[in-house]
Amino acid sequence: MEAHLGKALSLVTLDAVVVWMIPALICFSITYLRYRKGKMRLRSCLALSMLVFYLGFVASLTLLSRQVAPLARMELELFWSYRLIHSGDKGMFFEVFWNVVLFVPYGFLASISSKSKAKWTVFLSGSLLSVAIELTQLFTHRGLFEYDDIVHNTLGTVVGIALCLIASKVLINLERKYNIQLT
Repeated sequence: MEAHLGKALSLVTLDAVVVWMIPALICFSITYLRYRKGKMRLRSCLALSMLVFYLGFVASLTLLSRQVAPLARMELELFWSYRLIHSGDKGMFFEVFWNVVLFVPYGFLASISSKSKAKWTVFLSGSLLSVAIELTQLFTHRGLFEYDDIVHNTLGTVVGIALCLIASKVLINLERKYNIQLT
């Protein structure tokens, strides 16, 4: 776990944060104007800007920080990682864990940003984002294309959606209980 966390934290440099912040600030500027005109809620404005920042981090972690390999690498056996985990490979356990965790913010922030009440659109977009990352890794020879990552990233998206729904219900209950407007 420490190796994976250390790798992720090594990407968090001042230069990287600045690069992630620029599109996020542009997004915030545009969405804030929409908010001022009454066309967008403030929480959607903030969530969308945070989502853009998060996507920059994900691109850095999954694509930009990877070395280019001479050949494309792929693992096409579904759930191959579970066989390794079952045989005692703790590193693979943490690889699966972090692939799920990586997409939790996507499910949460995209759910807040989405105008649609139907969360299946967030589920679908999270799955498609994972497929796009895996295909980019395959075609650019930056990482291992694997179905397991798509499954785990999609699971993370679902967890993020569930957390957003839970948070929404908690806020609604607090509004009713204390007669205040939070949402």
